[in-house]
Amino acid sequence: MPTLEERVTNFEERMEEQERLRASQDRDQSDISEKLRVQTELIQALADTQSEHTATLSRHTAMYKEHTAALAELTLNGYTLKDGMEQIIGMLDTLIAREDGK
Repeated sequence: MPTLEERVTNFEERMEEQERLRASQDRDQSDISEKLRVQTELIQALADTQSEHTATLSRHTAMYKEHTAALAELTLNGYTLKDGMEQIIGMLDTLIAREDGK
C-alpha cells in the first residue's frame, strides 16, 4: 500500500497532467473559435459578393430588355422608312415616265 507521501505525489502529478490537458483543450478551443470566425467572415463575404452579382445581373437584364425594345422599334422604323422610300421611288418613276412620254 502506497504511503501518504506517495499518494500525495501521485495526486499532484495527476493534477498537473489535468492542468496541462485543460490548457491544451483551451488552446484547441481557441483555435477552433478562430477558424469558425474566419469561416463566418468568408461566408459573409461570399454572401455580399453574391448579392452584388445578383444586383448587377438584374441591372443587365433590365438593360437587355430596354435594348431589345429599342432594337425592335428601330427595326420597325427601318421597315417603315423602306416602305416610304419605295413609295417615293414609285412616284418618281411615274413622274419620269410622264416626262418621257410628253
